[in-house]
Amino acid sequence: MKDTLSFFQTRFETFNKQTALLKRKSSQISLLRILTVVIGVILSIMAANNNQAQILWLIILISLILFLILIKWHHLNKNELELNSALKEVNRDETYRVLLDLKALDDGMEFHDPNHPFHEDLDIFGRHSLFQLINRTSTPEGKQVLASWMSYSSVEQGKNRQSAIEELTNKVEFRQLFEANGRINSLKDHVNKGFFNWLKESDQLTYGRLYLILLFILPALTLGSIITSILELTAMGLPLLMILINWLVLGSVSKRLLDITRTTENGYKSISTLKSQLLLIENESFNTNELLDLKSGILSKNSSASDKIGQLKFLLDSLHSRFNLMYWLLNSILLTDVFWLIKITNWKTKNELEIQRWFEVTAEFDALSSIAGFAFAEPNFVYPELVEEQFSIKALSLGHPLISQNKRVANDFRFEGKGGICLITGSNMSGKSTFLRTLGINVVLSQLGAPVCSKEFEIGPMQVFTSMRTRDELEENVSSFYAELKRLKQLLETINDEVPTLFMIDEVLKGTNSDDRHKGALALIKQLNKTNAFGLVSTHDLVLGGITNELSGVRNYSFNSRIENKEILFDYQLTPGICKSFNATQLMKNMGIEIPN
Repeated sequence: MKDTLSFFQTRFETFNKQTALLKRKSSQISLLRILTVVIGVILSIMAANNNQAQILWLIILISLILFLILIKWHHLNKNELELNSALKEVNRDETYRVLLDLKALDDGMEFHDPNHPFHEDLDIFGRHSLFQLINRTSTPEGKQVLASWMSYSSVEQGKNRQSAIEELTNKVEFRQLFEANGRINSLKDHVNKGFFNWLKESDQLTYGRLYLILLFILPALTLGSIITSILELTAMGLPLLMILINWLVLGSVSKRLLDITRTTENGYKSISTLKSQLLLIENESFNTNELLDLKSGILSKNSSASDKIGQLKFLLDSLHSRFNLMYWLLNSILLTDVFWLIKITNWKTKNELEIQRWFEVTAEFDALSSIAGFAFAEPNFVYPELVEEQFSIKALSLGHPLISQNKRVANDFRFEGKGGICLITGSNMSGKSTFLRTLGINVVLSQLGAPVCSKEFEIGPMQVFTSMRTRDELEENVSSFYAELKRLKQLLETINDEVPTLFMIDEVLKGTNSDDRHKGALALIKQLNKTNAFGLVSTHDLVLGGITNELSGVRNYSFNSRIENKEILFDYQLTPGICKSFNATQLMKNMGIEIPN
């Protein structure tokens, strides 16, 4: 932890200092621009007063050139400043993750589904969640892909992603530049869904060939009429007539251009993100097949994807810069609106089949880079061995990734066999629920393709289902007991013959009396024992442990505590057998409740 923490802190300080220098440089350039204008005006006035026309024009020319150079310099400095600021924030957030101080990070709650097989119980999304620990995406599409992978992945998919994630893990510069470039444009301009819908939809220009012919003929005739009119070879009204004809043509495309402008105005600058990220992918060398296949999706013989996106950005920049007097003067003569419209529709026609793929590639790189960033930040985690053997879990020093290293208690665990059920008994707060979540969240990490919080971890194909945090629903008049029954019904409906189900049930049937709880839990375990599933069930019902004499594959484990000087002490270690120590009475006494001896 200390190594990665110091690594990110050092990078943060480096980019922080560089940002400060670039801010000072920006102020200095701005001052130079003002001085250039002021000095240019003063010298021009002096030259004009002395009737030095040649010197006057020379001063104006030099001032203009210097001003344009300073604008270009300022623009380059601004881009560098934005990139360094974004890199500073990237490394700041990395320190938050290493320290598990996640409250300032995106919690992904828009993806949380309370009816999902494990979202609610394994802290996948929300406050202090796995999503906050992993997510480093900088595009909406990448965020969506990552959330989807965290919700629905298989062991086979995790195995396919592992090599790509391992390769990206040590490509720190590539990953952080990829994230930083995405952050720059998300800060400047919120991505507009309407823009991306427009970008991906087919777009044809009606009478496109006619407009192309008019674009060649009318500007030539208009310019010719102006020249002949100046030379007094034709009447003065001819240029006005030609401009009027041009306006009629421009009027026929004005609505189309206005629609494009409105649709793209809130989102088109964000294609700078796409361009910069595509360029990073194009310039990076990869070895694994998955990354090479992804990269091949943006390569073509004629020109690169980043070049094509750059062309579109230039066209849309030009379109959005139309609203000034000089443009409309040129537009009346040269039909520039028609030119830009033809160029934009032609670009979309040529590239519409590739656009979707470009977004898909960058989104997958975004998600893979996030997981690789998590892997880099957790060097003590290991990649799991994903095997074909079903109903198998083998773990050595398994811990919870959302518990800090100095508080985390690891456990060894081995469990296998169809219909196998691990009954876990234990006193209050002894670690039963945490262990269930520990196992579940590491299985999710394995299926994601990420390293897990363990020294060794091996699992086969499985789908995860949990029933732990069942709550009453006042609006629907549902008690916590009935909510748990609904959840268990969902579990039974989830189990199928294709993929084994790993279930985790915490405090089974806790919302009813002890006699009904025992009967119901016994019946449920017997039913689950016959299905294509295996899992863990925690309970306070010690009598339930006797079922190991009736059913094969059922084992007893426990978490125990001890009391010293009225203080309850826990070791949070998973132990074979039924729990031998309980603390409810002592807890009540500690809270001031008088319990008779």
